[in-house]
Amino acid sequence: MKSNEIRKTFLKFFSDNDHTVVSSSSLLPEKDPTLLFVNAGMVQFKNLFLDIEKRDYVRATTCQKCVRAGGKHNDLDNVGKTLRHHTFFEMLGNFSFGDYFKDDAIAYAWKLLKDVFRLDEDRMWITVYKDDDEAALIWKKVGIREDRIVRLGEKDNFWSMGDEGPCGPCSEILYDLGENVGCRQPACAVGCDCDRFLEIWNLVFMEFERSRDGQMTKLPRPSIDTGMGLERIACIMQGKLGNYETDLFSPVLRRLEDISRSVYGENEKTDTAMRVIADHVRGATFVINDGVLPSKEGRGYVLRRILRRALRYGKKIGIEKEFLYDLSGAVVDIMGDVYPDVRNNHPYIVRVIKGEEERFLETLNTGMRVYDEFVKEIKSKGGKAIPGDLIYKLYDTYGFPVDITAEMAAEDSLSMDTAGFEKSLEEQKERSRAGSRIKGEAWAEGHVAALRDDVRNDFVGYKTLEADGVILTMVRDEQVVEQLDEGEEGEVFFDCTPFYAESGGQVEDEGLVDGPSGKAVVINVIKVKQDVFAHKVKVTMGSLKRGDRVHLVVDKEKRKGVSRNHTATHLLHYALRTVLGEHVKQSGSLVEKDRLRFDFTHFQGLADEELHKTEDIVNEKIMESLNVTTEERQREDAIREGATALFEEKYGDTVRVLRIGDFSTELCGGTHVKNTGEIGSFSIVSEGSLAYGVRRIEAVTGKGAVRHKRKLDNIVKHISRLSNTEPDRVLERVEGIIGELNTKSNEIERLKEEIIAHRVEEAVKNAEEKNGAKVVTMYVPDAKADDLRKVTDIIRNRLKSCIAVVGTREETKGMVVAAVSKDLLSTYSAGKIIKKLAEQYGGKGGGGPQIAQGGIPGDKIKAALKSVADILSD
Repeated sequence: MKSNEIRKTFLKFFSDNDHTVVSSSSLLPEKDPTLLFVNAGMVQFKNLFLDIEKRDYVRATTCQKCVRAGGKHNDLDNVGKTLRHHTFFEMLGNFSFGDYFKDDAIAYAWKLLKDVFRLDEDRMWITVYKDDDEAALIWKKVGIREDRIVRLGEKDNFWSMGDEGPCGPCSEILYDLGENVGCRQPACAVGCDCDRFLEIWNLVFMEFERSRDGQMTKLPRPSIDTGMGLERIACIMQGKLGNYETDLFSPVLRRLEDISRSVYGENEKTDTAMRVIADHVRGATFVINDGVLPSKEGRGYVLRRILRRALRYGKKIGIEKEFLYDLSGAVVDIMGDVYPDVRNNHPYIVRVIKGEEERFLETLNTGMRVYDEFVKEIKSKGGKAIPGDLIYKLYDTYGFPVDITAEMAAEDSLSMDTAGFEKSLEEQKERSRAGSRIKGEAWAEGHVAALRDDVRNDFVGYKTLEADGVILTMVRDEQVVEQLDEGEEGEVFFDCTPFYAESGGQVEDEGLVDGPSGKAVVINVIKVKQDVFAHKVKVTMGSLKRGDRVHLVVDKEKRKGVSRNHTATHLLHYALRTVLGEHVKQSGSLVEKDRLRFDFTHFQGLADEELHKTEDIVNEKIMESLNVTTEERQREDAIREGATALFEEKYGDTVRVLRIGDFSTELCGGTHVKNTGEIGSFSIVSEGSLAYGVRRIEAVTGKGAVRHKRKLDNIVKHISRLSNTEPDRVLERVEGIIGELNTKSNEIERLKEEIIAHRVEEAVKNAEEKNGAKVVTMYVPDAKADDLRKVTDIIRNRLKSCIAVVGTREETKGMVVAAVSKDLLSTYSAGKIIKKLAEQYGGKGGGGPQIAQGGIPGDKIKAALKSVADILSD
C-alpha cells in the first residue's frame, strides 16, 4: 500500500467512525511559546484537551505535519543513525475530546491494524505504563496474549507534549521486523533501542495537566490522543526494513545517488550520510514552506542547522557543490499532491535553500581546513580535546553549528572543551546556543476565560460597517466582569461584529459602541481565534453591561484607507512576480490607513528601472478599474487550483479567495475595495533589505500618494529657491555643488596631511631613546581613530625601528593609539603600553603586540603622552 493510500485509508476509517477530518495545521504553533515547532498531532487541539476551547466536534482525525529538531522532543541526533527517526514526519492520529476513552481507543487501533491493514498478529507487541492495569486488561479483551503485553516505565510509556501541558500514560503498538534487524543480540526484546521492534502507534490516555512546577492535576474530561508515524506504517505495509526504503524516501535517495554517484545500501557510512541528507532536505522544504528563513536564532537557527548538517554530510560522500535545492524537487514530486502549497511555493523554496548553500559553502571548505589543521596539531601533542577557542572560531567565523563540530570531534575520538567555548561566547550572549529558544505570545488569561465560556462571534464586516450585537462577556485586568463604567478600559466580546480584528498584516478597525446605558470607543480589535474577536474599548459615557444589545459602527474613513492599501498589496505582489520572477513570495506586510509595507522574498536590491516597472504595472491595473471579487472555498481545493497562500496567515479548512481580474488569486481574509479604480494611484516610497533573502517596499495610495508627490515637489521647489536654479535644472545644480565640495574636501585632506607630516618631523626630532629604540609621542588635534593609525604608520615608515604613541581629544573624551615596529616586538608590546596608560589615567583599552588603542579622559591625554617614556622604563 503506497503512502498516499495509507493516509486516505486511515482518515476514512476514522471518518466512518464519526471522527471529523481536520487538515494539518502549520508547523508553527499558534500562541504557544513552549514549542519551537508542532511536534505531534495533538498540538492544534491543545486547548480542547485543556477544556479552554469548544469546537463543533468531539472526535477528530488528522494527518499532521511535524518537526522534532529542537526543544525537549528532538530527534536530530538520531537521524541517519537509525532507520526510524526523522526531523520532519507525518503523524496520523485520532482524538477524543472527552467523548470516548481507553476501551474505544484500543478497539479502534486493533481493528484498523488487524482487519483493515491486515498486519501479522504474531509480529505485534503491546506496551503499557507499569501501573496501568486497566489498559492491560482491555488489550487482553481484544485478543492480545498476556505474554505479548510488556509494562514499561515513565520514560517509555508516559507521554507529554513538553515540560508543561496535557499528558498521561500511553500504550504503544510495536511490530517485530525480525531477528535479522537491529542489534541481532539473543537478548533483544521489546524495550531495546535498536531498530528491530518498531513502534508504529502510540495511544495516549490524556488524563492530566502538568504545570510549570511539575504538579499534576486531573483534566476536566479524560481524552484520547493517538499518533501513528506515516513513515513507520508505510515501512511495514510496503515490506521494507526501514523507513528510508519506502516510497516517501526512495525517490529522494535515487536522485541523491545520481548527484553523489554513490549507491545506497553498499556502505554503512555512506548510507548514514544519505539518510541524513534525505531526511534534512524534507524537513527544510516544509519548514521553509511554512514561512521560516535561515537565521541566527529560534526556528531560523534550526533550519540553518539542518541545512548545514546536510551539506557537511554531502561533502562526506563527495558532493562539493550546492545540491540540496535540486534534491528538494524530489520531495515536492512526492508530497505535492497531498500538500499543493509546497508545489506552488517550490521556486521560492529553491531560492532560499540555494542561497543558504552558497553562503555556507563559501566558508565550509576553509573551516574544514582550519579544523583539520588544529586536529592534526592536537593529536601530534597527545591532546584529547578540541579547545574552546577553536569551537568558537568555527562557530563564529565559519558558521559551524556547535553540534557539527561535536560530530566531527566524535569521529576523531576527541572530546569538546565546552566550558572554554561558553567563555568565548559570553560576549555574544544574544546568539542562540542550541536553537531551542523561541519568542512567542501565550494566550492572555482574559482570552482564555472567554474561550472557556465558548464565546464566538459572527463577523459581518465584509458586508456592512454597522451592526447590532449582544455583549456576551467582558474582561478587565484579565478578569471577567459584569460591566465597564465610564473612564474604564476593557475587552468586550459580542455575538456579532462588523469590526475587523488585526490579522494578516492588516490593522484593526476602530469605531463606536452605542448601548442602552452607555457609549464607548473601540480602540483595538484582537483576533483570539478565527471566530473570537476581543474588542478593546474605552467607555466614554455611562456603562456597558453583559447582555446589553448595542449598535456597533466602524470608522468608515479608516476602513476605506486600509482597504485601498490592502488591495494594492495584492497588485504589488503580482507586479513584483511579473518583473522579478515567480520566486517572489509575500513574507509579511503591514496595511494601515495611510501607507502600506510589503515584505517579499528576493535576493538582491531592485534597480530603479525595476521599481519603475513595478510601479507602472500597479498603476495600470488601477486605471483598468478591474472588479475585485471574493468567494469561500475549501483550502486544499483553492491552493490546488493555483491560489496563493501567504506565510503570515493561519488558514482554516474554509478560506476566502480574493480575485483581481484574471491575474491575481490569493487566499486573504482582509478587507478590500470592490474595484481597483477606488485605489486612485500608487507610489513606491522606499525599497530596501530586511534580512537575507527578504526585501521591503513601502508605498502609498490614493490621497497618501497625492501627499507624497506634493512633498517631493515642495522639496524640489525649496532646493530650487536656495540654489537660485530652475526646478528642471536642480539635479544638475546639486551635482555641481557636490563636485565642488568634494574638490574642496580633497584639498583640505591634502593640507591636513602636509601639516601632520610637518608635525611628525618635529616629533621625530624630539624623540627620546630607550634601549636603542626611538620613542615618538605626538598630539594630533581633531583626529579620528583611522587618522591616528595613519600617523603611527608614517612614523614607523620614517624611523623603521621605533615605538609610536599618538593621541587626540574630542571634548571630554580622549583617544590614544600605540604602535611598535616589528623588530622591537620581542621587547615591547603595544597592547601592554595602552593597558598601562589606561590604568594610570582612568581609562580602558587594549590590542595586539603591534598596534593597540585605548580611551582615557580628554584632559589627561597630553599628560599621558608625556609619561610614555617613563612607562617603558617600568
